[in-house]
Amino acid sequence: MKKLLIGFLAVGLIMSFAMTASAQPNIKASGQMYVYGTYVDNNTLLKEGSSRANIANRMRIQFEIQVQEGLKLTTRFDALERVWGEQNVAAAPSPGSSGWTGGAAAATERNISWERAYVTFNALYGVFDVGYQQSRVWGTCAFCDDYDSDAGIHYRYMAGPWTLGLEYEKRADTGFSGEGSGQGGAQLGGTDKDHDVYHIYGIYRWATGQAGLRYELDRDATGGKFNAGGAGVTRVAPYGTAGLNSVEWVSTFHEFAPYVQWISGPFSIEAEFRYVYGTTDYNTGTDVDRKGWSLYLNPKYTMGAFYGGLEFAWITGDDPNSLDENESGVMGGQAWDPMLMYGNYWFSKHQGILGVGSPGGAASAGGGSETNVHLFKPYIGWKINPQLEIVAQYAFLYADEKPSGYLDDEYGKEFDIYATYKLYNNLSYTVGFGYFWTGDYFKGTNAAASLDDNFIVMNALNFSF
Repeated sequence: MKKLLIGFLAVGLIMSFAMTASAQPNIKASGQMYVYGTYVDNNTLLKEGSSRANIANRMRIQFEIQVQEGLKLTTRFDALERVWGEQNVAAAPSPGSSGWTGGAAAATERNISWERAYVTFNALYGVFDVGYQQSRVWGTCAFCDDYDSDAGIHYRYMAGPWTLGLEYEKRADTGFSGEGSGQGGAQLGGTDKDHDVYHIYGIYRWATGQAGLRYELDRDATGGKFNAGGAGVTRVAPYGTAGLNSVEWVSTFHEFAPYVQWISGPFSIEAEFRYVYGTTDYNTGTDVDRKGWSLYLNPKYTMGAFYGGLEFAWITGDDPNSLDENESGVMGGQAWDPMLMYGNYWFSKHQGILGVGSPGGAASAGGGSETNVHLFKPYIGWKINPQLEIVAQYAFLYADEKPSGYLDDEYGKEFDIYATYKLYNNLSYTVGFGYFWTGDYFKGTNAAASLDDNFIVMNALNFSF
C-alpha cells in the first residue's frame, strides 16, 4: 500500500509540474557576440601621423517572452562593449557631481546597458508596440540607425499585401520631473523641452519586391523656451548653424521618404529618397529654413557564383553662402557601412572619425554617419563555396558642399578587399584590408598642410544565434 501511495504521489508531482510548465510563458532568446580587431596606420591623415591598434567586443542578448497568443514582451541588453584593456566596469558619476561631464556621463564603460523593453499586443484590428524599442528604421536602411532605441508607440495594420502604420516616438525630454531638471544635471527651467517624432506610412509587398512611402513630422524643442534658470547653458544648434550655438531654438521638420526593393531574375535594385524641409526658430528672431535631400541607389547583377553592382549615394550639404538656409540632407545611418573606413560605424566607434586632427577634419567627412557626400562605389563579389565569400570595392568620395574657405571638395578614394568564412552556421570570421587615398578636402583652408594616406588591416569574429 505504501508503494502504491508513493507511486500515486510521484505521478501527481509529474502531472503538476507538467501543468505548471504548460502554463509558463514561451521564452525565445537570440543574440550576437562580435570581436573586432584593427590596425590603422594614420587616422589623422597627416604626414607622420600616429598608428593605432586595438581589439573590441560586444555581447547583445534579446529575449522575447510570449505570454499568450497576441501578447508578447521583448527586452534587450548589451554587455562588455569596450576595447580590450580599457577601464573595467565602473559606475557613472552622479548627475551634478564633479565627475559629470554632460549627457555622456564621462563615457565610463558599463557592464550592462539595458536598451529595450516593450510590449506587443493585438488590438483595434492591428498590432501595437509600446515602450523602448527599435526606432529610426525604414526602407533600404541606408539611413537607418540599428543601434539606438527610443520610447514610443507603434501601430501597424496589415491587409493582404498592404501594411499601414502610425508611430509616435519620444526621442528626448530634457525637462523631465515637472520640466524643472534637464538631462545631464543642468537646471534649465522653462517648459516644452521635448523631441517628438510622428510617422504615417504605407508599404506594399509583392512576390519579387516591396515599395513604401513614409511621412515624418519631427519637432525638436530640447533647446528652446528656457526660463532665467537656463541662462548660460550651452545649447548646440541643429546641424551646427554658425553663430547660434548659445541661442534657444525650436526646430520643426517634415520628411517624405519613398523606397523600393525589387528582384527580377539575376538583377536586383534597391533605392531610397529622403526629402526634408522645415524651419529652426531662434529666440533672437532669426529663422533658418531647411531644405535638403538624400538619395541612395544600389543596382546589382548576379551571374553564378559572381555578383557586382554600383552603390551610389548623394546627401546634400549646407551651402556656406546661404546663412538663412540649411540644405543638409538626412545623414546616412549607422546600419549602413559602405566601406571599411569611410562611413563605417565600427571603425569610427573604436578608432575615431577618419581625418580628425587634420585641418579639414572638423566636418563629418568620414564619420560613422555619412553626411554632405557624393559616393560612387563599384563592387564585385565571389561566393567561392557556401562557406567562403570574397568582396572587393572601390569608392570615389566628394563633398557636396565645401565649407567656407575650403580649398577642395575631394574627400579621397578608398579600396577594400575582404573575405568572410563561415566556420559554423552561426559563426563567421572576416579578414580585410583597406587603403584610403587622402583628398585635399582634409587640408581645409590651409594650403600648406601636409597630408598622407591611411590603411587598415582588420579581422572580426561574429557569433549570432
